[in-house]
Amino acid sequence: MHPQTVSQDGIDLIKRFEGLHKVQPDGMISSYRCPAGKWTIGWGSCKGVRSGMKITEAEAELKLLEDIREHANIVKQYVTVPLTQGQFDALVSFVFNLGGGNFRSSTLLKKLNSGHYDDVPEQIMRWNKARIDGKLTPLKGLTRRRAAEAAIFSADAKLPADEGGPIAPQRVEATAKKPLTKSKTMAGAGIAGAATALGENTPQIEALVPYSSSMKTIFLLCALGGIALAAYARFKDHKEGIH
Repeated sequence: MHPQTVSQDGIDLIKRFEGLHKVQPDGMISSYRCPAGKWTIGWGSCKGVRSGMKITEAEAELKLLEDIREHANIVKQYVTVPLTQGQFDALVSFVFNLGGGNFRSSTLLKKLNSGHYDDVPEQIMRWNKARIDGKLTPLKGLTRRRAAEAAIFSADAKLPADEGGPIAPQRVEATAKKPLTKSKTMAGAGIAGAATALGENTPQIEALVPYSSSMKTIFLLCALGGIALAAYARFKDHKEGIH
C-alpha cells in the first residue's frame, strides 16, 4: 500500500531544504539553534543534539538517514490509504519538518485518510509558520518547502490523459463574476460620464461659482482619466479571463 523507502529524490528534497549548516574550516559540523529555537545539527537532525556538539559529514549523513526512516515509519503507521512514491516522499519530508505529533492530529491526515487526496496540497501549504519569540510567524523558507512538497504530492495525481483519469473541462471560467459596485471598469466609466456631463454644463456652473474659468479643463482631465481607468480595467479583466 505504501512504498517501502523514500526515494533518492525524496532524500535530496529534504537535504535541499534542511541544508548542511555550520560546517567548520576543519570539515567538522557544529550544532546550532534553528529559527524555532531547537538545537540542530547536520541536515536538520534534532534528536539528542546539544550545544557545542560536533560531528563529521559522514555522521551527519547517517543521522539524516536514520531520521528519514523514523519519519517514514510515522507516515506508514498513520496513513491508511494507498500512496504513490511521490506522495510518500512529500509526506515524509513534511513530517520530517513538522513532527509526528502535529501530523497525527492534523486536518491534513484526516482528509487524506478519508480519501480526499486533492485537499492535501492546500493543507500542506497551511504549515508555513514557526514560533519566533513566542509568535507564530510565516517563514519564506518554510513557504518554499511547503510549495515543493505540495507540488510533488500533486505530481502523481491522475491526469485526463491517464486511463481512469478525470474528464478535462473544455471551457474554464472565473469562479465568480466581479460585482459591478467593485468593478474598476464601472468606476472608470462612471467618472468619465460624470465628468463629461459636468463639462457640458460648465457655463451654468461658472455662473454660480466665482473664479472657475479653468473648470472645463479640470472636467476634461477627469473624463480622460476615467476613460483610461475603464480601458485598463477591461484589459486586465480580459487577461484574467473575465468578460
